[in-house]
Amino acid sequence: MSKFLKVMIVLLTIAAVAAPAFAEDRLGLSGEMRVRGWLLDDGTDSKTYADQRLRIGGKFSIAEGVSVTFRTDVTERTWGAGGSEFGSGRMPQDGQQWDRAHMDLTMGNFHVRAGQQYVGYGLMAGTINSQDAGFSVSMKGPVAVSAFWLLDDQRGGTSTADSYLSAVNVSHKTDAYAANVFVGNQTKALTGQENVYLIGVNTTMNLAAIKLAAEFDYFTGDYTNNVDAFGAQLFLDASMAAGDAATVGAQLYYALAADDDGSEVQYQNLGNDFNGWDPIVDVGTNLSNEQINVVARPFDFTGDNAGLIGLRGYGNFKAGDALILGASLAYLLPEDDGMTNIDDAIVFAAGAVYKVMANTSLHAQFQYETTSVDQGSDPDDEYQAGMGLYVNF
Repeated sequence: MSKFLKVMIVLLTIAAVAAPAFAEDRLGLSGEMRVRGWLLDDGTDSKTYADQRLRIGGKFSIAEGVSVTFRTDVTERTWGAGGSEFGSGRMPQDGQQWDRAHMDLTMGNFHVRAGQQYVGYGLMAGTINSQDAGFSVSMKGPVAVSAFWLLDDQRGGTSTADSYLSAVNVSHKTDAYAANVFVGNQTKALTGQENVYLIGVNTTMNLAAIKLAAEFDYFTGDYTNNVDAFGAQLFLDASMAAGDAATVGAQLYYALAADDDGSEVQYQNLGNDFNGWDPIVDVGTNLSNEQINVVARPFDFTGDNAGLIGLRGYGNFKAGDALILGASLAYLLPEDDGMTNIDDAIVFAAGAVYKVMANTSLHAQFQYETTSVDQGSDPDDEYQAGMGLYVNF
């Protein structure tokens, strides 16, 4: 055997041994596998089905302050609904999607992100949130500042006009409180003439055993050339520890209705709402913002631009090291009952999270909704339930 060949064998052996360690240092992976079952019953029709999703995210640490992040969802499909007799996910368009693909550059306190990404401002990241392609920047400090600019999908391809979403957030926090002021703008996402502005302010405070949270948002601008965009909404939350294992709380929701002459459209949020926000049935499981969201965003629960006056009580209890229980009861009224046929709605939800094994949990949730109307027969009561097995890695 020649000396050259011996040297090549040695070098290849060293490379084979070093490559896994090198790759492990540069690439970090995380994700979740879930399998879920659902029962939906609106009083006249019921259906049951199951679905699954494998989510894999990774971060390449390229150099100091330089990284690339990706996230993909594989076989995100309802069982039996795949495009192949061998199951879903055999083709990229059949149950697979790429959620995130962006680069991050960090230089001291300054950070830049470019590419397909998620952004969100407001409590629960609910008031303005979107996942799309664009840029975001942030600056750390005693008063932190962040901003983003995204290019939307131009209303699903129905228009050639560019649709933009942009916002700026200024925040300050200590150990006792955190506060944010943010301003956003959305253009041509819902109509070809849309140009809507949002200003919001929120705060959270920790007062010993009591926690407080509040947010006020105001929307203005144009929905179309002849219809104004409008929204004024308030969210308050107060919770306290009731012993070592229990927490109880109450929430207030208030939103003004749009004018009843049709000159205004009520706004609750900006962006494509990728993250969603369904607090009315949030009892601590991973199921509430999914197939069994009863009213989705609460501030226009009727869908008639009628606003909202709502109260909700909730609680959770840790029953040992492996089991957490939660429940809530909400009462919702339209702020202007002349805008809608709905008088009120009552929503009850209960859920449980059980730790089955390491990094493995079983989630279950049940909810019930009854609605009253001022004319005609009341709609049938709705029952919804879900169960999911989750493995996180």
